[in-house]
Amino acid sequence: MGLTINNLASMDVARSTANNYASLSRAMARLSSGMKINSASDDPAGLVISERFRAQIASLNQEIENTTHLINKYETGSSTVMEMRSQLTELRSLAVSAANEGFNDETSQAALDRAADNIVDNFNRTADGAVYNGTNLFDGSEGSLANVAKLENVDLSSAEAAEASLALIDEKIAELDSVQIDLGATQKNALESRRSSLQITAQNLQAAESLLRDTDYAIEVVNMVREMIQLDASVALLSHTNIGANSVLKLLSSQ
Repeated sequence: MGLTINNLASMDVARSTANNYASLSRAMARLSSGMKINSASDDPAGLVISERFRAQIASLNQEIENTTHLINKYETGSSTVMEMRSQLTELRSLAVSAANEGFNDETSQAALDRAADNIVDNFNRTADGAVYNGTNLFDGSEGSLANVAKLENVDLSSAEAAEASLALIDEKIAELDSVQIDLGATQKNALESRRSSLQITAQNLQAAESLLRDTDYAIEVVNMVREMIQLDASVALLSHTNIGANSVLKLLSSQ
């Protein structure tokens, strides 16, 4: 009878030892992986919620990336418009000089006209070459940012022609200024605002997912130390019982 009771007590200690070993293994797994949910058995509901959060975060990150690409597209367009606007400013200065009747001789007038032709060619070339990801930015096609017509009929060969060309240049300047305002407003008020909102939402979800999934190192270190102490105590206690080492090993291996 005494032997049976002693064996039952020994089995209880062995089961306790196995439980301590399993708890210690879980604590070490959480510390090594950095996650407190390493399998569905750790927290089934928490794992499902965490995976849903991760799916939402992945979608938000993709939206952020798409919006960033759009912002880059608008920044490219805005930079191109600034360059074209600078070309028009230079062209207008030439036109004002060419319109000064009685001041320019024939040679000077011709030189101004040739310089204007070069600027007009550069302007139109810049507009045609404004491409982002294979899409022209200013030809009015699908995916473009605006429709900027080519600059034509600029003639500085005479003071009268230069005076008429000034009106054309001023119209084009006004057109570009309107395009620049639209690009800047869309980038700032729609795209950058949208990206900021998405980033805040993604950060909040990441924080929530981290609370569910990430290891609390302070708690797990305490758990590990506690389980190690209990395991040492259980093993020491087993040395004073009648249970065999093979039985202990079987219980530990079953965990």
